[in-house]
Amino acid sequence: MDSVDTKNSLSRRDMLINGSKIAAATALAAIGGIQMAKKSEAYENPGANRYKYVKLDPNDVAQTTYDNYFNRWCTSSVIAGFTENLKKKGATGWNEFPIDAYRWAHGGFAGWGALCGTMPGAGVIIGLVTKDTDIAEAMTNDLAFYYSYTDLPSFTPAKVQKAQIKHMTMAGTPVCHISVGRWMRAEGAAFLSNERQERCARVAANVAAEATKMLNAYADGTYKPQHKPLYNVIANGITSQNNCSDCHGQNPPSPKETYESLDK
Repeated sequence: MDSVDTKNSLSRRDMLINGSKIAAATALAAIGGIQMAKKSEAYENPGANRYKYVKLDPNDVAQTTYDNYFNRWCTSSVIAGFTENLKKKGATGWNEFPIDAYRWAHGGFAGWGALCGTMPGAGVIIGLVTKDTDIAEAMTNDLAFYYSYTDLPSFTPAKVQKAQIKHMTMAGTPVCHISVGRWMRAEGAAFLSNERQERCARVAANVAAEATKMLNAYADGTYKPQHKPLYNVIANGITSQNNCSDCHGQNPPSPKETYESLDK
């Protein structure tokens, strides 16, 4: 084979190799495109087409939430605050909504004192009416910051149902038992008191009002996240909070060693 034939042979070989690489890259890109499309679709909520949101008065949502609290507790009362007002506005999808299907989330998940039930209540509404689930996460993240770092409750009901209360406190956490405990200490009230019920009803109203403001901005196309998502993961390397010493310092709570229904 002469040098010309060798060059032509090498040239043809290079073309075949390069062509194969291009074909493979094209195939991978196509597969990646499909995966990206599926991923994009997975982060969209098709239910947003069913549950319509119209702008609401935050004060109306807050008052309705407060009025519902003493029968429904924190989670379902926030949901009722939205659904009752959305129905009044003629928004579709809410007439048969199962408000009390979420009542179990009260008191930090069936009374276990974990995440305050006001936020899951608002989160249910936010998740249903926002199509982009990343927006829903941003809103609920902002709501957790609001709950944790705002002096609450600031809401004043049209008519006090249980008791007059004196104090607002900053929880520093979205955890129910710490939030409630700090307020109880400031107020000098017991958990099963009318004062504590009044406090939590007003906190539920505050959270519902704040969520309404965010959803109204979303409806206007002006909502912008106020806080970074997964902030504590980035800061601490794990899903976490920055108030560990509240329970795990030198003086952690001392729960009962035994329970009537559970052997230790």
